[in-house]
Amino acid sequence: MLAKRIARESTVSPADTHAVLRALPNVMADFMKESRAIHFEGLGWFRYSINAMGKGVENREDVSDKQIKGLRVQFTPDRTRNMESGGYTRALIASEGLTFMEWLGKESDETQVPEEPSGSGSESGDGNDDGEL
Repeated sequence: MLAKRIARESTVSPADTHAVLRALPNVMADFMKESRAIHFEGLGWFRYSINAMGKGVENREDVSDKQIKGLRVQFTPDRTRNMESGGYTRALIASEGLTFMEWLGKESDETQVPEEPSGSGSESGDGNDDGEL
C-alpha cells in the first residue's frame, strides 16, 4: 500500500516504487556498515548505535569487539521550525487525526484497532493505508 500511495503522488509506477522500497534496506545496510549515516531530506537520519559493556577503556589498543553487546539502528526524525509558536514539528508526526491504540502484549499480523465512540467517523481515508509494502 505504501508503494501504491507513493506512486500516486509521483511519476513513478507502483511496480518501480515497490522495487525501490524493497531494495532500500539492503542498500542502507551497505552504507551504514561503512560507518556512514543516511539522511533522507524531510524524513530524518538513520545511523548505527552500539551498546557496549563496561565503563570504557583508556587506550585505543584496548578497544575490542568483545565489548559490544548490541547494535541498533537509531532514527532521528527531521524537524521544521514553526515560526508562529517558535517550536518544532518532527517528521512523521501528524498534527491531526492521530489515533492511539493499546498494545495488548502480543505480536500480531493484524492491527489492534480501538473501538471508536459512537458517532465518530474515521479520518483514515480508504482504510487501506496500513503501511505495508
